[in-house]
Amino acid sequence: MKIALAHDSFTQLGGAERVVEALHEIFPDAPVFTLVFDPKYRLKYKDWDIRTSALQTLYLGMGKLQYLFPLIPWGVDNLDFSGFDLVISSSSGWAKNIRVPKNCIHINYCHTPTRFLWGEPEYINQEVPLPLRPLVRAVLGKMRKWDYRGARRVTKFIANSREVQERINKYYGCDSEIIYPFVDTVFWHSMEEKNDYFLIAGRLQAHKKNSLIVEIFNELGLPLHVVGTGRQEGYLKSIAKPNVRFLGQVTDDQLRAEYSSALGYIYPQLEDFGLMPLEAAACGTASMAYGRGGALETIIPGRTGEFFDDYDKETIKRRILSWNVQKYAAGDLRAQAEKFTKEKFKSAILNCIKPYLSV
Repeated sequence: MKIALAHDSFTQLGGAERVVEALHEIFPDAPVFTLVFDPKYRLKYKDWDIRTSALQTLYLGMGKLQYLFPLIPWGVDNLDFSGFDLVISSSSGWAKNIRVPKNCIHINYCHTPTRFLWGEPEYINQEVPLPLRPLVRAVLGKMRKWDYRGARRVTKFIANSREVQERINKYYGCDSEIIYPFVDTVFWHSMEEKNDYFLIAGRLQAHKKNSLIVEIFNELGLPLHVVGTGRQEGYLKSIAKPNVRFLGQVTDDQLRAEYSSALGYIYPQLEDFGLMPLEAAACGTASMAYGRGGALETIIPGRTGEFFDDYDKETIKRRILSWNVQKYAAGDLRAQAEKFTKEKFKSAILNCIKPYLSV
């Protein structure tokens, strides 16, 4: 069979890109179709056959995919999959909406249905520049219809968690199989003695609830390390007291050290899948997380972390003040991370698509 891969865009590196990289390891000869590709990643993917849409030239001129929002359906619809028998797409946005030939099988690994179309009304304010928001909102209705129709063309959905499986069913009316993403347990491992701080890490955006955690640590006066950058970075720095330390964008080696020496990793957001608590667990650190979404599938309360059920400050403060590092055994933390290895992910993907490979 002639196989292709598809991905929303290569404009940043994160968990979705790691999934595409694992799919490419399974099918190294498959070309990868994408809406746009940022040249700063050219060296990283120098051996890949990456095929961009007609929006690539505009993206290079404008620098942000958000500016091209109204043209995204056109760009996706014009990706040419002629001659392919199987396309595996990885998407939290648009790649699931590709058009494939009549007899071509399309399997979509869904990180989530498109957030600002279906699940998070405030997502536009966080992701779209202010001058473009009126235009974006004006076309949302048409975009939802386009997104729904595209989803209904998918041959098979793979969801990355129960949370996402429920969303796929709710918004698209489609069934799906769950295959969890993976954590690199070879790289992520404990390497430091425990220090006296708690840690938050990731993109610094409003829906991640980092401002709440900074406010809490302001009031407690306890050390907090903040790893990452984002649109809320300036605001967080403006409200933070000296006990809150901002480390900015760090290397994976530095993040591993931060995970390893933290008393606990705090994960206050509602996420599709709780990947970072698994990285922390692999490094010997338990997590304190909001008790909804993907974190429920990666944290074992009492063994690899704890949950808080709402965003009440006093409740979270009590969790922090009563935190006991000795409660969480290194063996339990490591064993939980080992449930989500890349090898298991790749094996599950192959088992999922095996019936289609013989069609």
